[in-house]
Amino acid sequence: MIYIKANKKIKSLSRNNSGVTQVVGALVALLLMIIVGVMIFWEVSGSIDLPNDDANASRDATTDMATTVFDLLPIIGLVVVAGIIIGVIMGFGKGAGGL
Repeated sequence: MIYIKANKKIKSLSRNNSGVTQVVGALVALLLMIIVGVMIFWEVSGSIDLPNDDANASRDATTDMATTVFDLLPIIGLVVVAGIIIGVIMGFGKGAGGL
């Protein structure tokens, strides 16, 4: 079988007990970065005062777009968790010599 480098990396993590810790740590870090990034954006965008109407309209359009993007960000976390679950399920039934 021919494996991609990413698959080899994942397989080496599955054989290693600290691999689970690394994956969970990366997932927690990803979710925390999303939360902190959203909080920073709202604090900064709320404190900006612009002198003319065109600049304010641009800021409002950016804020509206950011609201849409921020609503979709939790999907990234769900996709990562689903990928981990699928990886675990694919490992079932292969025995000790599997992955």
